This record gives sequence, C-alpha cells and structure tokens, in this order.
Amino acid sequence: MILTDIEFDLCIQRILDKDKNGLKEIYDAYGRLVYQQMLSVVKNPQDAEDLTSELFLRLWETAAQYRSGTGHKRYITVMSRNMAIDFLRKRKHESYSLDDDEVYREEQADSTLTDDTVIGGITFEQALNTLRPDEKEIVNMHLGFEMTFQEISDAMGRPLGTVTWKYRQALEKLKTTVKEGSIYG
Repeated sequence: MILTDIEFDLCIQRILDKDKNGLKEIYDAYGRLVYQQMLSVVKNPQDAEDLTSELFLRLWETAAQYRSGTGHKRYITVMSRNMAIDFLRKRKHESYSLDDDEVYREEQADSTLTDDTVIGGITFEQALNTLRPDEKEIVNMHLGFEMTFQEISDAMGRPLGTVTWKYRQALEKLKTTVKEGSIYG
C-alpha cells in the first residue's frame, strides 16, 4: 500500500514524536520497494538488505529534515539511490558502472526477495532480473512507487525522454521474456 503525501506527513510527525509506529507504517509501505531499488544498484541481496535497514534508521534520525509538500516518493527514492551509490563508491566496486552505457551484468540468482507470481513459465522477479539495472530501477519507481515519469526524471537526474524511452524498452524486454518463457531470452 503506497502512502499519500498526507499519510506520509502524519507518519513523519509521529516519528518526530518518537512514535515508532510512524516508521513502521512507512516501512510497511515502502520496505520492499526500497530493497528492490537498492538491489538494482548494488547487486548483492545482503548489501541491499543492510542498506534498506540503514535507510529506515536514517529516516528515523533525520525526520526533522523532511519538508512536507516536497513529494515523499521522490524523497525516499532519491535517498535510496544516493545511499546505494555512496555504498558502491565506498566499497570501490569498479565492476559496477552507473552510466547509461552500463554493460548488463546478470544479478545473483539466489536473491532473497522473490515474487512467486508466475507469468509465462517464469516468476515476475526472474523476468525483472533480465533488465539492465537502470531499466529495472525505472520500472520499480514507476510501477512500485507509482511515480510519474517526470518524478523519476527529477529523482534520477536524467532527461524525461530518456526515462520514458528506457521504460518502454524495459516493457518490450519483459514482454519478450514472458513470451519466450525463459530468463535467457
């Protein structure tokens, strides 16, 4: 369940009042989506889990910095993306490029996050794993966080045309993958 801006603002206020239920509601709404976004960048399930936990701890600690009316979905996705990129920089994972020209590297098959919905003989998670990381991130933001393409463009710092093109490209790949019923197509 995605929170409205008003619901998110109320949760932040509860956090500021030291009510942990405010953070729990935000986690329940966005924990899985944040994890998926982290995983699409860092490629390692354990690192993605650690970063997800760290994000929610940071949200607890920095709740006073959030400004109501600025768009909570963008706030969370930008925070997630920045944390993941900072993590990669700290660890000097030279094998991961964050450029548009990134060469697709297959994600680990033992991901702890699975979506058991079977489509065309494969799970939805397997189909998503056939996408390049930037494509997967855009699909996650649009479908998971219900962000508009303009919000995604702003959050990623990429032109709107690039975001919509990559989204359409990702959908075509997903259709092909599901049609073939294989994660290798």
